[in-house]
Amino acid sequence: MSNPLIRPNDPRFQKPSIVDAAGQNRFAEGQESGEAGGEGGVGDAFAAGASVGERPYQPRYEVTQQSRGGVLLTIAGLGMVGAVIGIVALLGIFPMGYFATMISVVPAATAWLLAYQDLKTMQLGAMDDSGRQRTLLAYWLGLFGLLACVGIVGTMIWREMNLLPDLF
Repeated sequence: MSNPLIRPNDPRFQKPSIVDAAGQNRFAEGQESGEAGGEGGVGDAFAAGASVGERPYQPRYEVTQQSRGGVLLTIAGLGMVGAVIGIVALLGIFPMGYFATMISVVPAATAWLLAYQDLKTMQLGAMDDSGRQRTLLAYWLGLFGLLACVGIVGTMIWREMNLLPDLF
């Protein structure tokens, strides 16, 4: 040690123990007559989490929102129609399809995001679960339509930049 006046295990520099001679915590609150000191006693602050397998609070919702799977499926279908028009426009059959594909990005993304939110709401129990299959179908159609429309628009831009040879 650097200080010659400090000896190892010097009692002046030892941390005081929190346990007294009887083995009791010196800083614990005193037990009142109503507290048994056992598990789940009156003063036990952690009694709610003591039961195994049960959560202390599980919210229960009254279903107030109806499923909108049909509407979402219609919106996702609009996105898919735009993707099909874009594929036809890429083949040169319908040259004015570029605009429809760019517009179809909006309904495809809307269907995908709204279906995602509805699926989360159904999982929580705040939305009617009867339209889960249609909502799930709208989720995947919206995602596929969004990716297809973005890919087609990117391909259209790439072709118009004359970086690819004219194949069609």
